[in-house]
This record gives sequence, structure tokens and C-alpha cells, in this order.
Amino acid sequence: MRSLPFTITILLALVVSISPPLNAQAPARDGFFIGFGVGGGSIGFEGDSEREVGGAGYFKIGGALSDKVLLGAEGVGWSKEMGEEGVSGTVTSSNLNVVVYVYPDPAGGFFLKGGPGFAWLSAQAKFADVTFSETDNGFGFTLGAGYDIGFGGRFSLTPHADFDYGGFADSSINLIRIGLGFNWY
Repeated sequence: MRSLPFTITILLALVVSISPPLNAQAPARDGFFIGFGVGGGSIGFEGDSEREVGGAGYFKIGGALSDKVLLGAEGVGWSKEMGEEGVSGTVTSSNLNVVVYVYPDPAGGFFLKGGPGFAWLSAQAKFADVTFSETDNGFGFTLGAGYDIGFGGRFSLTPHADFDYGGFADSSINLIRIGLGFNWY
């Protein structure tokens, strides 16, 4: 089985090899947009120097305020199954944010994004036949950058890197994720 960083590297190399030059026509960004993406992420828990790597994805929807600024909602999820002898479990992190996307050059594909929202963290553990679960919620936000590689006027493949934060009553998490998005404008 291949590692997650290896898989993401191969995926990004494939996109770069089949994509048009970066100066190709960016997708028209006016009106409604929708998209989703997949990738991986590294999550850190407050007070813990270790980070956990797992699968990540997002879904976004919104509208263009201008050819430089888009406003939308973005849901992000990260999950990892963990286990040791006799114990198995799943940790899941989610954010739902209001996000502003800013394209410094409307004809280009590069963008910066950010926005506040809500964060959830849940853990489920199973010991023999007994299952325990815990969920916490709090304030969240996201920051990120990406590049829309236009294909056909309204569709883009979008490599991206993002930082998601979740603050809870007794702890916090931070998630660094990279991936590839599929977006329609």
C-alpha cells in the first residue's frame, strides 16, 4: 500500500502533465459556483507534538461578487482510523466556514481565501464489544491558496493548500491539508 504523500505527489504530477500552461485562460468566474476536492491532511492537537495524517475533502458553493471576489460556504472534513491491540477508533474533524476567495488578477487562476465558521471534532473508540464516542464543537476558520487551471470556459482543476483551525472549550486543533479540487463556475 502506498503512502498518502506518495499518492498526492503522483496525483499532482498527473494534473501538471495534462494541464494547459498556467497562462491559459482562467475559467469565467461570474454568477454561481460549486466544487469539491479530495486530498490529505496533517492534524495537530493542542498540547501534543505528534501529528496524524489522514484523508481530507471539501465541498463548496457560492456566488461571484465581482470578477475578483467570490463569496461562499465551504465544508471541510478530515478523518483517520486508528488502532492498537484490542482498541480501534476513528477521529474526525470538520469545519463549516463562510469563505471569501480573492483573485488578485481576474484573468489568472491564483487565489487566496479565508473565513470564519464552526468546527467539530469527534472521536469514536471500540474496546471489544463496547463503543464510546465523544464530540466537541466550537469556533473555526480557514486560510488557504490555490490555482484554478481552466479547462473549457467554466471548469477548473484546482491544486490547493489550506489551514483549518478549530477552537473548543478545553482544546484546539489545526489541520494542514493539500489536495485537488474540481470546480464549476
